[in-house]
Amino acid sequence: MYDQFGTSVALVGDALAVGAPEEASSATGVDPVGGQGDDGAQYSGAVYVFVRHTVTWTQEAYIKASNTGVGDDFGHVVALTGDLLVVGARGESSIATGIDGDQRDDSALVAGAVYVFARTGATWRQRAYVKASNTGLRDVFGSTVAASHDTIAIASLGESSRAIGINPENGQGDNSDRSAGAVYLFR
Repeated sequence: MYDQFGTSVALVGDALAVGAPEEASSATGVDPVGGQGDDGAQYSGAVYVFVRHTVTWTQEAYIKASNTGVGDDFGHVVALTGDLLVVGARGESSIATGIDGDQRDDSALVAGAVYVFARTGATWRQRAYVKASNTGLRDVFGSTVAASHDTIAIASLGESSRAIGINPENGQGDNSDRSAGAVYLFR
């Protein structure tokens, strides 16, 4: 109930990704056994992948974050490029930074995260857990995502550093410019 299925959609060729950011299962990963049956993590979110075979659409995958948490909003935004799926979880709260950091420390409320999944054949697997280089409280990293070939752009609407320009050498640690925002590029 109130899953908000369809909040985000991405269509590439015969693949369709649909976000349901208020889906409440506490399951983790891709196609978890028995995962859709419990509602233990309100607003954690999920993504559903469908594929078309001639004129028939079928569900190919049910995807959850690797660190599902209440209020993570996983699936608020999705992007597809080829066999790559990018999912934003703007409410995720890990203090980790960079790629594949420690997902267990939830001390940065609404810092946000992005998850990258790759498909081989009909099998989806998580490829990366992505955080900002300067993760902070209420950064909302993953509020918007875009993907093209091997490049991913991730917006962080609440990021508050005083950094200016592209790849600034200083300023990322100074959070005195409230909700200035930032965009991070990954390849």
